Amino acid sequence: MSKINNNTLAILCILTGMSVFSIQDVLIRIISDEISAFQILFTRSIIGSSLLCLYLKYKNIPIIFSSQYPVLTIIRAIIFLLGFTLFYVALANIPFAIATSLFFTSPFFVTVLSKIFLNEEIGIRRWLTVGFGFIGVIIIVNPSLDGFNYYMLLPVLCALCYAAAMIIIKVTSEKDSVYSQTFHFYLMAMLLCPIFSIAGSFFGLQVIDNRALDFMFRSWDFSFNANMFLMILIGITAVIAFVFTISAYRFGKPFIVAPFEYILLVWAIVYGWMIWGEVITLKSWIGITIIVVGGIYIFYREKINEQELSIDKPIR
Repeated sequence: MSKINNNTLAILCILTGMSVFSIQDVLIRIISDEISAFQILFTRSIIGSSLLCLYLKYKNIPIIFSSQYPVLTIIRAIIFLLGFTLFYVALANIPFAIATSLFFTSPFFVTVLSKIFLNEEIGIRRWLTVGFGFIGVIIIVNPSLDGFNYYMLLPVLCALCYAAAMIIIKVTSEKDSVYSQTFHFYLMAMLLCPIFSIAGSFFGLQVIDNRALDFMFRSWDFSFNANMFLMILIGITAVIAFVFTISAYRFGKPFIVAPFEYILLVWAIVYGWMIWGEVITLKSWIGITIIVVGGIYIFYREKINEQELSIDKPIR
């Protein structure tokens, strides 16, 4: 297959993968008023690991659960679980597009953490781009003493957790395959989600008046109803999106593929408007544009410098 065809196929795969991820996010928001975030992650992990096993069996790819980096693997899984729990809480409480756009600050955090932990060479242009990108965050979040919405910080914290997990993956990918690392997250989620929920109940964190705590720590419901069907569907979409996304990064170079991940933001704007009637303000549009431009420029600078500071094996 030619390089051009490879790149075209990679772009089609990433557009498909991100579009399916957007459907997953819609489903999570739909059931967020009734189902615990930890139960959603727990069920998604069961469905996801089962389907991924079937996929690897079909592709005749070895299924390896062990890790050459057990400590880093546990740390990565905890960070990743924490990050996306915060993101799902944000999805349930702020406009869809705002939550998604703030998550796309992750390339800025990857750049900073790559310098700190991997001693990567970062030029002045990328440092300026990072600063430029966080100006977009400030514009969207609009921090002030009057009416500050702390939910706005959750996608940014998720982006930081995601970036930290990606830095760890840049180390563990030397010996652990991307499929093994995905299984590690699923297995840790299946173990930790019940523990976190029980701990939340024990410490009285099931607070109905607090939307964030209620979403995370409310009692689990295993009734076979519409919500259970949607949780199963969330698990299915997660695996489909994962396979397409990984395929994209296998067919094409990261600097070609990564910018097309922003189709997720387009879908967030569309779904937020169509389903929940959310309208983005001019100020937020400006902030979103700054974040997107900054993120794409970082990918461009990586190409120029022949570096891969953004992860080439994403796991969302």
